[in-house]
Amino acid sequence: MRNPGRIRNLTLAAGLLGLLSASVPFVAADRAGQGAWVLLGGMVAAIGLGTAFTLTLNMRRMRSLNVGKGVIARWHVDPTIWSRFAVDDRNAERDGRKLNNAISLRHKQGNAVEVIVGDDCLQVGGDFHRVPLAELKGVGMSAGPPSILELRFVTPRPQQSDMHYAFRFPVAIDAEAAAQGVIDHYDRRYRAKYGAR
Repeated sequence: MRNPGRIRNLTLAAGLLGLLSASVPFVAADRAGQGAWVLLGGMVAAIGLGTAFTLTLNMRRMRSLNVGKGVIARWHVDPTIWSRFAVDDRNAERDGRKLNNAISLRHKQGNAVEVIVGDDCLQVGGDFHRVPLAELKGVGMSAGPPSILELRFVTPRPQQSDMHYAFRFPVAIDAEAAAQGVIDHYDRRYRAKYGAR
C-alpha cells in the first residue's frame, strides 16, 4: 500500500462523518427515518474508524521498518533490472503463468528500488504490506539473474473461491544470501505457529 497516511485520513474522515450521520436523528426535529440514519451512519463509522485504526498501526510499523527495527533483509534493485522484471511479471500474470502480484511495480525511472523485509512485513519501493502468516502457503526463490523472491498466499473467502496471490520482487545480485534468510525466517515462523504445511 502506497501513501497509507492519505488513505488513513480519508477513512478517518469517513468514519467521523458516519458518526455525525448516526447522530442526526437525535438532534433533528423530524425523526422520520431515524433507524436508517443510525444504521447507515453506524456502519460507515465502524468501517471507517476500524480501517483508520488498522492503517495507523501499519504506518507505525512502516516507520519503524524504515529506521531499521525488525529488519531481516534490505537491498536495492538496479532500475534497469526492475523495469525488465516489471514487464516480465505483468506479462506472466496476464498469461496466467504466475499468481497476481500484490506488490505495486511502479517506480521513478532511473531510481533504484529499495526492498526492505521485516519480520512481519515488507516494503518494496515504498509499497508497504503486512505478511499475513496464517495465509502463507510458501516462500521460494527462482534462479536468476536476477533471482526472484516470492511469498505465496491463499485467503479463504466464504461462499467464493479462495483468493490466491503473491508478493514477488527481484533480489539484488549481491543479496541472495539475505533473500535465503527471508525464506528461512518465514518458514521458521510458520512452522513455529502452525506446524508443517
